[in-house]
Amino acid sequence: MIKALTKISVEWGLRCFGVDHMRNRGIRALRFAEEALELAQACGVSEAKAAELVRVVYSRPQGVIHQEVGGSMVTLAVLCHTVGIDLEEAFEIEVRRCLSKDPAHFAKRNKEKLDLGLTA
Repeated sequence: MIKALTKISVEWGLRCFGVDHMRNRGIRALRFAEEALELAQACGVSEAKAAELVRVVYSRPQGVIHQEVGGSMVTLAVLCHTVGIDLEEAFEIEVRRCLSKDPAHFAKRNKEKLDLGLTA
């Protein structure tokens, strides 16, 4: 099911943001970081602790994308188990929520982020 939801998510992203945006590795990475920080905040991680983590991560050598994706997925799976959330179910619910909204809604939100300089 994850592969099917991923395909749907990419198609949704193309409709909302366009090909150039979806191919921009820096922008996509920033959006992922935004979601990861929002998840950490929802789990009670303070801004100060998140900022400390950013300093620690960036003090280390740069990772390899494929390995870091895998690590992100393993860590997310374990976090979901810890907080009692079914990862695939949460993914499906969020995809359905996104699809229920007009793509213009997400395009507008994305433009606001770009206007704030949250681009790479």
